[in-house]
Amino acid sequence: MQFENPGASANFGKINSEHSMSSVRLPKYITSEYQLMLGILVPYSVLLNFLIFSRPYLTESVLFIQATLITMCVKVVAWQLHTLIAMALAVKFPKPADTMRRIGASLLAFVPLTALVNTGIFIFYQKTGLADGDFGMVNYFRVLVSGIGLNTLATFLHEGMSNFEKWKATLTETEQLKTEYAKSRLEGLKTQVNPHFLFNSINTLSSLIGEDPEKAETFLDEMCKVYRYLLKTDEGEFVSLQTELQFLHSWFYILKIRYGHAVRFDMDVDNESLEKRIPPLTLQLLIEHVLNRNMISKMKPLHINISVTNAGWLALQHTVASKITADAQQDDAGLENVINKFRLLELSPMRIARHDDWQVIEIPLT
Repeated sequence: MQFENPGASANFGKINSEHSMSSVRLPKYITSEYQLMLGILVPYSVLLNFLIFSRPYLTESVLFIQATLITMCVKVVAWQLHTLIAMALAVKFPKPADTMRRIGASLLAFVPLTALVNTGIFIFYQKTGLADGDFGMVNYFRVLVSGIGLNTLATFLHEGMSNFEKWKATLTETEQLKTEYAKSRLEGLKTQVNPHFLFNSINTLSSLIGEDPEKAETFLDEMCKVYRYLLKTDEGEFVSLQTELQFLHSWFYILKIRYGHAVRFDMDVDNESLEKRIPPLTLQLLIEHVLNRNMISKMKPLHINISVTNAGWLALQHTVASKITADAQQDDAGLENVINKFRLLELSPMRIARHDDWQVIEIPLT
């Protein structure tokens, strides 16, 4: 049995990293990585070389160009190493509450690395005799201190810009989810109020009036319960499972009259679970999805069972007899709406398991 997580697409803490099959790109911790890198490394390279060579660095053009290019090349490579470390630490400490731990771990890794790189640059200049400079301990100490300042500035800028990007992404996704949530509410009403369903219901009622008046009265009563519930779904984000199942019982009755023995419904829910909550119309949308995606016939009835797992999740189990539809995307709209609704409400994502001729959709209860 293989479980899928249909809601895993929602991940607010992803690290920006671009990959291409045709070219190798530099790692990115934030979307504006290159701009930040150049904005920090260009002035820092000038500062670092000035600390080593002092005034000649600014007055001798050849020295300025050579030293700046050497430092920039080394620092760009070092920046990429820092970025890879930052990305690894972001995976290890992904939560917002881990921000200070992530910053602390970053500085513990970055400071020695930068000290090593700056020491290498210092020794390289000293050994190659690129120009006369003060290669004493005082200047070397200044070079190390400048590296610590660089690390601190870059780390906090990185984290600040990363958190700002995540905040903007969260706002955008929240707005999208709110739209999807509104769609999911309307979807449940639309699947019932659409002219096709209404025509079938009225046609069935008309037939029952002549054939079995008592059954027609029961059908009309259950139909009224269905529409009454649909009109009340905007009153809250959650309803008790008992309320949802009562609505489902009335809806099942209408479907049973329509499909007859081609559909079989069973429920086995304990009293304690009935007090738990669920977003309204969740089951109706999921079952509508099942009905749209599977063949229904008396020769091979569609069996739908609702129960509660040992872990306290609501399980919607059904037989599978997949059919090819003209508009699979439209048929999956109900499932997608439920998934997005759960993400907006910050609920655990549903789990879908397929096994032979059965499929199980597990739904979290609150």
